[in-house]
Amino acid sequence: MRIRFDRFEADTQSGELRRDGLKVRLQQQPFQLLVALLDRAGEVVTRDELQRRLWPADTFVDFDQGLNKAVNGLRFALRDRLQKPRFIETLPRRGYRFIGQLERDETAVPVLQVRSLAVLPLENLSSDAGEEYFSDGMTEELICALAKIRGLRVISRTSVMAYKRARRPLPEIANQLQVDAVVEGTVVRVDGKVRITAQLIYAPEDRHLWSGRYERDLRDVLLLQAEIARGIAHEIRQVVEPADAEQQKVVPEAYESRLKGIYFRDRMTPGDLLKSVEFFLRAIELVPEDAEARGELAQAYFYLGLFGVDRPSVMASKAREQALAALRIDEGVAAAHNAMASVHVLGSWDWARAEEECRRAVELKPGQSVTHAALADYISIQGRHEEAIEEFGRVLDLDPISRMYLGHSALVFYRARRYDEAVAQCRKALEVDASYANALWFLALAQEGRGQLTESVAALEKAAGLSKGRHYQALLARAYALTGQEARARQILDCLMAASRENYVSPLDIAVVQAGLGEVDATFEWLEEAYRQQVFRIIEITTPMFEGLREDERWESLVRRIGLWENGSAIRM
Repeated sequence: MRIRFDRFEADTQSGELRRDGLKVRLQQQPFQLLVALLDRAGEVVTRDELQRRLWPADTFVDFDQGLNKAVNGLRFALRDRLQKPRFIETLPRRGYRFIGQLERDETAVPVLQVRSLAVLPLENLSSDAGEEYFSDGMTEELICALAKIRGLRVISRTSVMAYKRARRPLPEIANQLQVDAVVEGTVVRVDGKVRITAQLIYAPEDRHLWSGRYERDLRDVLLLQAEIARGIAHEIRQVVEPADAEQQKVVPEAYESRLKGIYFRDRMTPGDLLKSVEFFLRAIELVPEDAEARGELAQAYFYLGLFGVDRPSVMASKAREQALAALRIDEGVAAAHNAMASVHVLGSWDWARAEEECRRAVELKPGQSVTHAALADYISIQGRHEEAIEEFGRVLDLDPISRMYLGHSALVFYRARRYDEAVAQCRKALEVDASYANALWFLALAQEGRGQLTESVAALEKAAGLSKGRHYQALLARAYALTGQEARARQILDCLMAASRENYVSPLDIAVVQAGLGEVDATFEWLEEAYRQQVFRIIEITTPMFEGLREDERWESLVRRIGLWENGSAIRM
């Protein structure tokens, strides 16, 4: 936009000032001061407001000296005088006011519409590769801060991480993520301080809109993130929601431990989940009132139970303890509500209360894909497939190329018996990461639904080769049995039984193999054991995998007890 006054013209897009059409030499700081005053022409802009806008995070600058220098430089460029001002009026000890007559040219430069953006992974400038968790954590924190901007769709972390170290044109990345703008930048930590540089690019034209350099003590990192978000929000002319977290200081070691916990938790392997628990516990030891760390820890415990690392009842008890503690400290922790959903199911198979918790999490964090994914999953389990698929559409709107959510959406389609769409989603997930074992798992199930048993076996063989998870071995054994390879199926079953004598093995995995072998009584014995142990994955008995057991009254009894029976029949997944 161009703003004219007297014989001057300020171009806010190019950052240039002209007089009678000729460019006037003016440094960036005085120009930004001019823009700040023009934005509020006729109003007093206080010194505090100018400090926040012109030096949002640089606590090492003598503000009074810096502002006086900027004002003097601007007055010189405008040929204005302090005693008889035509443009810049000084109000002692208060601030400044622009008093000239303005003429705005709104059509000179088209207004850019930024309704969606993606924050690309911040580049770690440290020479230590072990600092990757920190740069990844800073990326996620910035995403969360920007998600508070009203009317702005911000792509979630799991999708943008696919572009880490990717050297692709920004317009290409923006097109793949379906966003208007991209934020990219760097992060470095030196001597207890965090320095972030960031720039906002309008993707369709690869046009630079804004840039900033921010530096603060690690203790003030939440304020730093909020300041960057305000800078971007100002550029796209939106409003940032107020947040109490912006006023909080962090304990550096505890904050780092929480970042490490999230980093390992999101890798979603049994070993990494165990590491994440250690880091979350360390964060809580240092700051017992860290509600976010407790909420994240509660979810990690649930995942450990889900993957059969330990008895689900033990993990559910720990998840409940941490989730309740988090909510006592801060009822607004979405992760704790999602963890409580699993607690309600495993404690009393109360699907209604579980859904309430998921909806509360969405209400608290509507811009986070994880909350919508949890809600979609619980709706899907209850057999409301069209509603679940619609909700998962919101997940993929926020996270369009996340391997995890593309795979998860395939599972939702599989439960709805829409096998072709499930296969298509798995293919997309594998395009993002060909070694993602869960996508191969769901692909195998969907291929089995389409009658492609040979292809299903091949997908599970690859998944079992990529991961040490015992559930992959169990699924592979079942697939072998269904294709007449009974000896290979029993060999895996024997290995699982031998392992169960020394370590925990989920009884559901044993039941999966027995079902494939057609040993009905043994299948139900292990399903009953899974029910006694509160194994969450027992919900799979209503999916096509256990279709052959539906006529048995023991199947109906189990389905009733886990709360998936209504209106006189089983919920169909």
